[in-house]
Amino acid sequence: MLCIIILISILSTSCKKPRQDQPNANPVIKEALDITSVLQPVTHTITGNIGGYYIAIPSNYKQTHSSYPLLVFLHGAGQFGNGSLDLPLLLNDGPAQLLDEKRLPGVFKVHENDYSFIILMPQTRSFAGNADIAACIEFAKQTYRVDSSRIYLSGLSSGSEAICNFAATNTNNIAAIIPMAGIPADYAISDKCKRIAEGNLPLWAFHSEDDQTINVSYAKGFIASIASFHPTVMPKLTLWPTGGHDAWTRALDPSFKSDGMNIYEWMLQYHR
Repeated sequence: MLCIIILISILSTSCKKPRQDQPNANPVIKEALDITSVLQPVTHTITGNIGGYYIAIPSNYKQTHSSYPLLVFLHGAGQFGNGSLDLPLLLNDGPAQLLDEKRLPGVFKVHENDYSFIILMPQTRSFAGNADIAACIEFAKQTYRVDSSRIYLSGLSSGSEAICNFAATNTNNIAAIIPMAGIPADYAISDKCKRIAEGNLPLWAFHSEDDQTINVSYAKGFIASIASFHPTVMPKLTLWPTGGHDAWTRALDPSFKSDGMNIYEWMLQYHR
């Protein structure tokens, strides 16, 4: 079997919960034409730790007045760099690679509505902190037409750990997160899991059973801990039998689907 899906059933709580789109909800795109995502490298200081980024915007962006879902994706330690000469390192992995190779669709359909992402992929010099992620989101909102109710986070390895840390203290501002091969392992992990659960933040994690860099037990424990606090949307975990530390290549591939949805469609179910 290609993967093992652990999906714990949905329960209710009295906390604020993410809304799920229904048919005829307000779509970003009314007609899905030949829309693609245009990838651009930008050298620009966002924080002292971020000197540049790749941005992907819909090809019809300038012809619309729409606001778009924002996906902020954080790379791993292998792509640390200065944001200028080092920026092409981001093309070796993640959404930037898919976009560069023209393998990521420009439009995703959810509940009969069509959506296009703005995808921000910053390059950090070292491990990203909460302030870096907050600055990226604010920068994107100030620079591009971002739908503030549809801000999503994903990352791989150390970037995955960073988005989990940030999400734990910003659940009301994030619609969903997808960590891949990176889970916080510090003493405050139970607190973080509790905050994610109480904030009813949808989460779909990916990990390989044979990961020798970050043991799969961290991912299993993380998901079990969140679930123990009974969030409205229970966390989802996909375990690959093999793959080592690379749990992201298959997960990011839009052709991979679980319950009929790839990760992009899954995220777009949710908004704040």
